[in-house]
Amino acid sequence: MRICLLGECRGNLDEGMRNITLCFADYLSKNHQILALDLRDVFSKDFWEKIRDLKPDIVHYLHGPTIRSFILAKIISLYCKDAKIVMSGMRPVIPYLLREFISLIKSDLILTQSYETEKMFKRLGCKTEFLPIGVDINKFKPVPKETKRELRQKYGFDEEKFIILHIGSIKKGRNVQLLTKLQRDDNQILIVGSSSTGIDPKVSQSLIESGCLVWVKYIKNIEEIYALSDCYIYPTVSRYDFLGRAIADSIEMPLTVVEAMSCNLPVITTKFGALPRVFKEGDGLFFVENEDDIFMVLERIKKTNMKVKTREKVLPYSWENIGKRLEEIYSNLMVGENQ
Repeated sequence: MRICLLGECRGNLDEGMRNITLCFADYLSKNHQILALDLRDVFSKDFWEKIRDLKPDIVHYLHGPTIRSFILAKIISLYCKDAKIVMSGMRPVIPYLLREFISLIKSDLILTQSYETEKMFKRLGCKTEFLPIGVDINKFKPVPKETKRELRQKYGFDEEKFIILHIGSIKKGRNVQLLTKLQRDDNQILIVGSSSTGIDPKVSQSLIESGCLVWVKYIKNIEEIYALSDCYIYPTVSRYDFLGRAIADSIEMPLTVVEAMSCNLPVITTKFGALPRVFKEGDGLFFVENEDDIFMVLERIKKTNMKVKTREKVLPYSWENIGKRLEEIYSNLMVGENQ
């Protein structure tokens, strides 16, 4: 198949959607002709000439979606009349008042993650398929205790500290302010923010003043940061503004959560997005409802010698397996099974 992927193809790999674009492109290029285009170039003549020259069978819009995404996808469908248009619904940001408009410009298929998003698009008459996120299980893997000790020395961490990690944007919508309450006793909160998505200075300052370590920089070997940590925490909750737009600043199956699980870390997370749909609680994965739950679970992790098997939960979601499933979805769409 000739497949055009629309996402982000340039910049440091410290942003979820950029990673996803490149991982899909890498896997699909093994068996298909792939053209990966950066949506930031949409107003350039070269962007449209490349799509035209490819004569794609599939055009897959990976970001968002937003109303603008659907409008652009509709324009592309008119420009490439023989192509099937696929939209990923990993982080929908669509106002209530404009949702009905989607039924007029809908794509051939929307790939969803959470039940909530799937229900919304089905109500609007859109065809959907469930497609979870993938993870690089070879890059993100458990390490021996000696390696963990060496990594702590490399990055300047006390070997006796209990390091609680969060990776992602440092913004109010991420709910990282909650982590200030965990920075106490022998805990050390480490937050690695994206250098490319910007930060909220007030949130960052609050974290720093509480004693949290805040790194806003690109770390090429980010797997080392998971490896030196004792626990991963994901405090983000689903939030919407007065127009009904999601403001949680996260895709519905957070990449960092599955990366932490692939490293076999204990993970404390809210029931955000697709996480409770994809994973069952247990074996080191904890779903929490409130702050009290977080404190209770954290103490349990620290004081009991529990068997952690979070890696086993994500092995079915390797990028190879997710890539194969995506190929099946494309093929079915081409022969009309999703019509």
